[in-house]
Amino acid sequence: MTDPTITSRRHPVVARCRDAADGHAGEHLLDGPHLVTDALAAALPLAFVLVAEGADARQETAAIVDRARVAGCLIHRVTPAVLDAASPTRTPAGILALVTLHMRDIQDLLFPAPALVTVAVDVQDPGNLGTLIRSTEAAGGTGLVAAGHSAHPFGWKALRGSMGSSLRLPIARAADTRGALTALRDAGLHLVALAADAPTSLDDADLSGPVAVLAGSEGAGLSTEVAALCDVRVRIPMHAGVESLNVGVAASLVLFDVARRRRSHQEFARE
Repeated sequence: MTDPTITSRRHPVVARCRDAADGHAGEHLLDGPHLVTDALAAALPLAFVLVAEGADARQETAAIVDRARVAGCLIHRVTPAVLDAASPTRTPAGILALVTLHMRDIQDLLFPAPALVTVAVDVQDPGNLGTLIRSTEAAGGTGLVAAGHSAHPFGWKALRGSMGSSLRLPIARAADTRGALTALRDAGLHLVALAADAPTSLDDADLSGPVAVLAGSEGAGLSTEVAALCDVRVRIPMHAGVESLNVGVAASLVLFDVARRRRSHQEFARE
């Protein structure tokens, strides 16, 4: 069967891709072979796959196209100019797809126990948000809440930054940060705020049991009001002269520290 070929930059599928890029539409843009492969592996519903003419001369891309076809996906062949119009990236990787993703309720982020949830509060850089999503999954976290004025976790930059973790990790959005934190506390989670001037060092903090790690906006961090809602404020010990860390790096350090402590506890319990 010959795949449909698109040669016009004004074709409706190009407009659908552009609309999907910011994450607010019902469809979401997966740009590049890694994300498309992860979506197929997760059996997510792909509306269609766009592949630039000549791109499947590469073995990796050809394998993805074959896999998508076996999964029943519609394959559109497009000219490189059409792919440029459909993709928001400066250098498209030759293949993209549209996928349907769904936000989860906060209750969906609590299992398996003990929960480990990241709460991104007003994290406006989608790359940083994607990093938080990726680190949460890598540390064995159970979910992430994009709270307040955070970037959309299903925007193309956040999806790319997550390196596929957004397709697997339960993610919720909450414009009402206070309401989200209340729901997490009511579910039994210990709310941990990251702050460079916190009185408690990460080394000394009690991070046992279900935990929600709060990471604030770039530059400003968590507001005084949000930090006051938390059970403990924690700082990461650093050498003198270094004032702060990137929000993604800082939260990742805490998440992996929680994961390390849990592994140590499990090993001790088995002895």
